[in-house]
Amino acid sequence: MKRHLLPLTLTVLLSAALAAPAGPKTFDDHFPSIAVPDELADSPLAQDGFVDVTGSMFGADPTGVKDSTQAIQKAVIFAREHRMVCYFPLGTYLVSDTIECLHGRIDPARGVTKARSSRDWPCILLGESRGGKRPVIRLADRAAGFGDAKRSKYVLHFWARGIGREQSADEPQPNINMNQMLIGIDLHLGRDNPGAVAIRHRGAQGSSVQDCTIDATGGKTGLEGGCGSGGSHINVTVRGGRIGVDVRETQPAATLTGLTLIDQTGPAVLASGRQATTLVGCRIVRRSPKPAIESLARYYPHHSQMCLVDTSIQYTEPYDGPAVEAGASITMHNVYIAGASQVITGTQRPTNRDGSKHQRFTIAAETGEWTHVRSLALRIDPLITSPRSQQPGLAYKMPIYIDGQRRDARTLVDQTAIAEPPADLVSRHVWPDDFPRPGDPRTVNVKHAPYHAGGEGKTDDTAAIQRAIDEHDIVFLPRGIYRITRPLTLRANTKLIGAARCFTWLVPTPGGAFDDAAHPTAVIKTVNDADAQTALAFIGIKLDPACRGACFIDWRAGRRSILRAVNLTAPIPWHLKGSDEVEAPNYNWPTTVITGHGGGRWYNFHNEAWHFQGPAYRHLLIDGTSQSLRLYQCNPEHSRGDSNMTIRHAKNVDIFGLKSEYNHTVLDLHDAQNIRVFGYGGVATALPGEALFIVDRCRDYLLANLVDTPYLEGKNSDAHFAGRGVDPAAWHMLKETTETGDTITTRPMDRPVLYQRGRPHP
Repeated sequence: MKRHLLPLTLTVLLSAALAAPAGPKTFDDHFPSIAVPDELADSPLAQDGFVDVTGSMFGADPTGVKDSTQAIQKAVIFAREHRMVCYFPLGTYLVSDTIECLHGRIDPARGVTKARSSRDWPCILLGESRGGKRPVIRLADRAAGFGDAKRSKYVLHFWARGIGREQSADEPQPNINMNQMLIGIDLHLGRDNPGAVAIRHRGAQGSSVQDCTIDATGGKTGLEGGCGSGGSHINVTVRGGRIGVDVRETQPAATLTGLTLIDQTGPAVLASGRQATTLVGCRIVRRSPKPAIESLARYYPHHSQMCLVDTSIQYTEPYDGPAVEAGASITMHNVYIAGASQVITGTQRPTNRDGSKHQRFTIAAETGEWTHVRSLALRIDPLITSPRSQQPGLAYKMPIYIDGQRRDARTLVDQTAIAEPPADLVSRHVWPDDFPRPGDPRTVNVKHAPYHAGGEGKTDDTAAIQRAIDEHDIVFLPRGIYRITRPLTLRANTKLIGAARCFTWLVPTPGGAFDDAAHPTAVIKTVNDADAQTALAFIGIKLDPACRGACFIDWRAGRRSILRAVNLTAPIPWHLKGSDEVEAPNYNWPTTVITGHGGGRWYNFHNEAWHFQGPAYRHLLIDGTSQSLRLYQCNPEHSRGDSNMTIRHAKNVDIFGLKSEYNHTVLDLHDAQNIRVFGYGGVATALPGEALFIVDRCRDYLLANLVDTPYLEGKNSDAHFAGRGVDPAAWHMLKETTETGDTITTRPMDRPVLYQRGRPHP
């Protein structure tokens, strides 16, 4: 495949193509109404995009005396239907039944019988934060329906109904459970509720549980379901319960960041999700003499793989057994274990299903206080696909490749004894406790004096927003549509915060800096500062097709910066309907660029755009950087450019959970160093003879658990957003050209548990 040199300048991130409502006349018709509902006209919170569950219309009781189940349920759906955030003031809210957080794309019970074309009908629940406190949803003691440990019942249930193509409306369809979020609300499972699960949330792009502590002592499970595909769960603590986090069901390449799991009686983590589940920055403390983490063997080849990074597992009493029980391939990097006699035990089943004996592999812990597992790879090959499968007889292998050599060994281990692990294993991967949230009292509201931004999608709000940024560190954009005609430049200390990623929109507008396709310009730019603490969060950027030179983000803020819950939406053909004067744009450049001193922590980056793209298009270009850059769940897919994502002449990049679709390269690395990719998934298939991952002249890098979902020959076509299916025996997962010019290609049926060159490090 011919490869094209990318421009050195530019910006931006793209997200899923937002389909239009029936019969739009202009691009503006694709935006939701931002009018405040008449019922809430007198509410200051509503003016900013929030529905207060304690308001007179709903009547939730923050004292915890009155049952607030119906009040909260009413507020959640009202907020969803008006594209607003459901807001919980500080307090305790008593509930006795499940709160259904049903995505609004289809909801027959409330008259939505035909699927809406937009994904932007989520339930977003946000808690007030003040003085280190958060609101609590508490399940009543011995609540009806929660008493059977064999029949799970959820307190909060985030889900989406099928829309008739993949699933019927009577069944959940998790791949469209998008943009649904719980932020800053704690849960308590009460007493004597052995079937209670605090939160069920298996979701995709933009979905997440964040900043949440769950007391599961009186119940069964803290968090059930994994988010992947551009969504992930972050900064969740579970105390007690039988299971801390149950990720047996996930979207591809689920990522769990910053978990703290304490004193579960069963597994702290129970996993068998789709492709590799990545745990990063996690802390597990337990007394129960059982494995802390269990990955279950499945009959499907592409489930249950795991990556553990920067994680500690501590038994407070001696335990003669494994800290981790693996039923599928697994890697560990910088993992610390205390109190267990074994680091891991893995089981290899007979792949040909002939009934022969299982093989067990055990790695003992070191003698000493803690075992530090610098790196570990355990290869467990999946079963050959059964005669009843769509393509029987597929024999996948999950080998270890080191410095270009395919090894026959089942294990690779580098570990030693140490006194204690670092204290910051969790905190290094999550935002600070005082990270501003929507509605934070420290923020300056751009709609208030002296700025008076309109946010109604008509006026040019550039000057008002930029002035607020120049004069204050924390700037809040309430729910609205903010038209701008030139880039917004974020200072080193700027925190630009919206109401929600689907409800606060920045939109470049014709007649300004975004019109020239020869000089593409980003909507958001940052200063080029290695010490910057810039943050961008809870905001969406939507490109107007009339702005032929617009792109999303030009990021040059350093390792202490943060991008969190940002929604990127590119034009699609429906946006051109009724606009005879507007030509289709041609994006032949990357729309999000990280360059200069760019770095930091990016959470839930995704861009699924697939229209109007040239061969040099990229969803994300990381170019010439050396600051630490970490992406927690990265989902570039569907690109019609030569590749979805490029890292070139860059150092010190980590990706925790990567997912993609379509037939072009997922990630290409050029002249890069110290790059680490943990966990890959999705239905991307390379074209015959090609590879999904391209590595040219790189040193000190690793890619762990490169596992796809089979997308078999005869499935769809080149015109489909996810491309066409290709025989798994016809393409390669990775192709490398070394610094000496040698070419190494993984075997077609190899899904490497580890592909490593040199010694990459955190």
